[in-house]
Amino acid sequence: MNQPDEQTSLRPVLMLIFGALCVSFAAIFVKLLPTEQIGPTAIGFWRTLFGGIILFILAGIKKNKLLLPRPLYIWSALAGFLFFLDLFFWHRSIIFAGAGMATILANTQVFATAVLSFFIFKDRLTVKFFAAALSALVGVALLVGVVSDIEFSILYLRGVIFGLATGLVYAHYLVTLKLTMVKFSRVQVLTFMSWTSIFTSLFLGLSALIESAPAVPPDLYSYMILFLLGLVAQALGWWSIFSSFSQIRASRAGLILLLQPVLATVWGMLFFKEQFAPTQFLGAAVTIAAIYYGSSRK
Repeated sequence: MNQPDEQTSLRPVLMLIFGALCVSFAAIFVKLLPTEQIGPTAIGFWRTLFGGIILFILAGIKKNKLLLPRPLYIWSALAGFLFFLDLFFWHRSIIFAGAGMATILANTQVFATAVLSFFIFKDRLTVKFFAAALSALVGVALLVGVVSDIEFSILYLRGVIFGLATGLVYAHYLVTLKLTMVKFSRVQVLTFMSWTSIFTSLFLGLSALIESAPAVPPDLYSYMILFLLGLVAQALGWWSIFSSFSQIRASRAGLILLLQPVLATVWGMLFFKEQFAPTQFLGAAVTIAAIYYGSSRK
């Protein structure tokens, strides 16, 4: 399947970086929530619900159609289901294996995205790319501070499986967005992402009903944080990412999105005074250098 050549302009790359920047704030907003009073699946539900509503409002302001052509509802529902699985698996990986390991395993999407892109979009799998991707993943490992004395319990191994599933599903989500742009060149990004967010919130809402964790925000403060989570991480973040996909190879986009864990760790240091060890500085430098190397043209 042929796809549009990447433009020489930096605009799509900058849009993708901006999207990664917005998504990186998700962890900050979640940390500001009373998580003992609202469950992780419910947080994802409110995030995507508010994000979808905001995107619909933006689409209306830009005078976009608020309904999709009939075939696009299937693609939007598929993307929404994949993003639901992404959040569902990742939250459980965090619980069972820890945030650091869950972050690393989720970002194995860079390899799965490259392989899927090879078969679907005929992207070339170069030695340069895999060297950059592997180096970036090592950098992420250093960044999140993975230690060697890990107890491989049944729960931990379950968390590893959930983490690997996260990376695989995340890659399929990214490729689905890219494939949508290729198959439907005139798709209205705001409208498509609005429906995708609503479909995701529907799946998360159904899952939250089954779980025993609290699903209703306890106070106005929580609603405000969830609204900001929906605005920044969901609406602005994924609108920017999806908008750039038609002009960037999916494998390259997956590599650039590794900026998200780097930025999330930096925000933790700045906003929550989290300790930043020398190895984490090294990890951030290695990751950024690898992304630059892998994203640069030959």
